Order: sequence, then structure tokens, then C-alpha cells
Amino acid sequence: MIASVSFRRTLAAGLAILALASGSVAADAAPAEAATKTCKATMSNSKPRQYSNTYVRVSGVASKAKITTVAHYKTSKNRKTATASTKGTASIKYYVSRATPNRKVPVTVTAVKGKTKWTCRTSFTPRKR
Repeated sequence: MIASVSFRRTLAAGLAILALASGSVAADAAPAEAATKTCKATMSNSKPRQYSNTYVRVSGVASKAKITTVAHYKTSKNRKTATASTKGTASIKYYVSRATPNRKVPVTVTAVKGKTKWTCRTSFTPRKR
């Protein structure tokens, strides 16, 4: 009887090791990773003149998601924030001051709601006044 109990314990331990090695059982499961999705970003005017406004139009995010846009100019970055509408869209205004003409300005967009994150990119190229 004692041998039978010992055999069962050894068998159970062996199966547990086998299951862990195969990856079918997690010993210390890591917390769930945040989901990353793709959104859509476009410019109202992709070639605005200096000293004018252009808008980053964001769509495809959750209702009321917190949106951050960053325009990467030649020597600086301009960060703007907004909250998406109930339809998951937003329009963020950028004033194009003395930005270098004909130099592309990449704009990165990040939206977050809960554990879900959306990312997308767009750009504009300023023209001379």
C-alpha cells in the first residue's frame, strides 16, 4: 500500500513537470498584457502653409479614449491631448508656425482606454507662407 501511494505521488510529480515543460500549464501566470490595436490618423491639410492651422483627425479608437498626438518638428516636439468622442473620433488642432518649409513633420498618435492601446501615424509638410 505504501509503495502504491509513493508511485502515485511520483507519477503526479512527473506529469506536472511534463505539463510545465510543454507549456500547457502556467506555474506563475504573468498578468495579461495590454492589447495594442491600430487606429487611423489623417491630416485635414497635409501641406499647410506656415502660420496656418491643420488638424490631426483620429478615428478607430474607443469611445472616450484618451488621445495623445506628438508632432516631431526639426528641433522640437509638440504634444497635444484630447478625448475621443462617443463615436471614437477626435480632431486635434496644430498651428503651423515657422516650421521648416518642405520638411516632413511626422505625427505619432496614441490612444488609451483601460488596458487597450491604439497607435497610428500621419504627417504633414509645411509650405512657405
